[in-house]
Amino acid sequence: MKVLVTGGAGFIGSHLCKRLLGEGHSVVCVDNFYNGNLNNIRGLFNNPNFYFVEEDILNFQRMKEIANQCDHIFHLAAQIHVEKSIIRPDETLEINLDGTKNLLKICTENKDISLTLASSAEVYGEGEHSEVSALNPQSPYAASKVAAESLCISYFHTYGTRVNIVRNFNTYGPKQASSGYGSVISIFCKRALENKPLIIYGDGEQTRDYQYIDDAIDGYMKSLELPSGQIFNTGLGKDHKIVDIAKKIIALTESNSNIVFSDPRPGEVKRLRADISKIEKEGHVPKYDLESGLKKFIEWYKKYDLDSLGFMK
Repeated sequence: MKVLVTGGAGFIGSHLCKRLLGEGHSVVCVDNFYNGNLNNIRGLFNNPNFYFVEEDILNFQRMKEIANQCDHIFHLAAQIHVEKSIIRPDETLEINLDGTKNLLKICTENKDISLTLASSAEVYGEGEHSEVSALNPQSPYAASKVAAESLCISYFHTYGTRVNIVRNFNTYGPKQASSGYGSVISIFCKRALENKPLIIYGDGEQTRDYQYIDDAIDGYMKSLELPSGQIFNTGLGKDHKIVDIAKKIIALTESNSNIVFSDPRPGEVKRLRADISKIEKEGHVPKYDLESGLKKFIEWYKKYDLDSLGFMK
């Protein structure tokens, strides 16, 4: 199969490209480097089945030319930062909604192409976090993902467009930037290994469901097997307090870092915990708990001078 990955030079996208290539697929990676980093995919260029195109998903005609050569689209390209969405809501909506609309139009015109939309746990806001729970977006980023999801489902029902939605909970692992909203574990690991203070916004009692990157990619791959019109969560199914994650990282890295508390972030959800019972019934079971995932990540971290490699923007 020939697969298009938008945002393929990003943290998750680059791991997805590598997995697809490893399973024998041809991969077209599209990225405009809004979030992506060429270093994330540099090791893939030696694979004859890997093709890279620097392009913007808002360029409909060019995306149509690229997508029409493919069988499936993993749509990961997005403005992904909650804080940036608060500052630049118009830009966030344009990228996340109009970009998705472009790909849906392509898949509707060419029914041979199917689509997986990368959504986010942020669509839930406070409350329950199963696929049938009410959505309560608490930031422009979250609202943009709710809108993109709604457009996907409406196209499925109206036009028979073949589309599935993955609501991805917080993910960490090799190549994740140690800056920006949502990459707490990467930030903590970098600072702990440098014996610098770990900064927590708010009281640290907020919880997140963190899954290791390999498990997240397993979830995306599962979407290829399922019938169209599905929405499902991927995550660990357990949440942890941010302050406890910080303490665990300090212990695992044997760091002299201390914990510093700062003002809470606007638009931050207090608790996120994935209900993964739906995807578990399809055979997806996370392989890593938090501690085993952290140990694997820290082991990788220690091997590389990340700044010189260019992963940490």
